[in-house]
Amino acid sequence: MEVKNGRAAQGEVTQKALRAQARKLFAQKGYSGANTGELVRRARVTKGALYHHFANKRDLYLAVVEDMERELVERIEAAGAAAPDPWKRLHAMCRAYLDSCCDPNLTRILVLEAPVVLGWKAWCNLEQKYEVAAFARCLAQAGAAGISQGASPERAETLAQVILGALTTGARVIATAVDPGAARKEVEKSIERLLSGLRAG
Repeated sequence: MEVKNGRAAQGEVTQKALRAQARKLFAQKGYSGANTGELVRRARVTKGALYHHFANKRDLYLAVVEDMERELVERIEAAGAAAPDPWKRLHAMCRAYLDSCCDPNLTRILVLEAPVVLGWKAWCNLEQKYEVAAFARCLAQAGAAGISQGASPERAETLAQVILGALTTGARVIATAVDPGAARKEVEKSIERLLSGLRAG
């Protein structure tokens, strides 16, 4: 039993090392520029260890993207946690999302490359699982508190998809802008107008 537990613990350490180094490599060189030979050297593991944990480079990329998605949702929900009501929480979450998009490593992986590497359907499923779910929870709370129209889960999810669509488009604007800081301010103004319109409606 101790041997088995020891192997499981070592396997977890190896997998974490691969994900951490892959994340750095994908951020630096992009998916197409990253190769498994350099990755295993950086992680100090064998190729056999890599393919024991991940079927291929795309599978590893998906794991990295999911790690980043979870972290992004934790960040935006933490930003909204101190807000006095669900509507202000929604605004805070949107601002935190845009702040996160000022990180070039995040935007390269999550915003610019992931939809292409993983395919549109897989990417949409990930957004549905993470960001849409987070925004829908907040919108449902706003509706239940009488701060926004309609508390139904269906309406909350639809609004969450609309908001996230605007945010991801804004993220691409920020990621490709000559002046990301200025672009972020302009995008935030547009998002604030969108939120005001959704609340009025």
